[in-house]
Amino acid sequence: MNTRTWTRTQLRWHQLICQGLVSPLANPEAVAARLIGVQAQIVPAAGLALWNRLAAFTATELAERMYVQRSLVKLWGQRHTLHLYRREDWALLYAAQADLKSYWEREARKTGVDLTELEGLINAVEALLRERDNLGRSDLRATELALDETHLSGWGGIFSILARRGRACHAQPQAGEARMAHRTRWLPEMAWEPPDLEEANLTLMKRYFGTYGPATLQDFAYWRGRTLTEVRRWAVLLAEELVHVQVEAQTMLALRTALPELDLVPPEAEAWPVKLLGRFDPLLLGIKDKSQLIAPEHYQRVWRPAGHIEATILVAGRLVGTWRYERRHGGLVLTLAPFQPLSARIRQSIEAQAEGVATHFGLPLVTLNWI
Repeated sequence: MNTRTWTRTQLRWHQLICQGLVSPLANPEAVAARLIGVQAQIVPAAGLALWNRLAAFTATELAERMYVQRSLVKLWGQRHTLHLYRREDWALLYAAQADLKSYWEREARKTGVDLTELEGLINAVEALLRERDNLGRSDLRATELALDETHLSGWGGIFSILARRGRACHAQPQAGEARMAHRTRWLPEMAWEPPDLEEANLTLMKRYFGTYGPATLQDFAYWRGRTLTEVRRWAVLLAEELVHVQVEAQTMLALRTALPELDLVPPEAEAWPVKLLGRFDPLLLGIKDKSQLIAPEHYQRVWRPAGHIEATILVAGRLVGTWRYERRHGGLVLTLAPFQPLSARIRQSIEAQAEGVATHFGLPLVTLNWI
């Protein structure tokens, strides 16, 4: 057991540095790699997560990286939620989930679906993906394949099965419809050499603690969507690289190589970044215990029903309010809802961030409302 004790303030400062929220990272791919994916159920929210960690970044550049350069790929990843990943990490993510079945495969087994017939449908859809640049659910409905609405679910369906198997990713939407592409057509020059299952999961665990640590095994299990039994076994295998640390009264795990960085003395609160984090920001998703980020009485103002996570105002490593934006009057309207009164200095910093949000979307900031 390490005898040193670190403060919560040191923990927060270290995590902000590691997650690119103190000094900007080099490019969007570096952000996606560092965070091991940026949640992208809502693509504009993923764009804001990248913008917050770069010197400058626009929604137009996001589309360029996703659909022209294809250096960021949109896949179902941890917790079976959509994320943007650096394309070089696709094989790693596939390998780390190779022992899992998708929700639709599990349901097929529960409900007695003929698995041979299901496999035939999966192969037929993959063959179509190999023939075409991309495919949407409307295209599948136009075929003679015996696909029911379960297979065509907007939450994934048969496309999710192919993505889980490393065969497909999201392509550019068309007329509001999600489209999918086969890996070999979307990235024909990309090498495909997945590591084995154990190596992939150990690699992800090391990378997680390098970005989100110090953290607990419960935090990692929550982030991955895996069981504590699984992550405890992986932790044993990484015993030489992970070390127990004390953060005030709590025992956590950190990478042994990160210990010197934890000794950094955080600056005064005025020197900490002020950020307008978008919905589902990785900072909020990386740990199970939210108490280091937010006071308990404000928790339900951020983590909403049906799994929704609000956009938040980050000051000195803590969440101090929520915010929303909408496109109106030819520009962007931002509404800010702090949990308690903020100083003039902090409000000024937030207003500068609001201008940055508008620039990210390529729109003028027409109204800024404080409520």
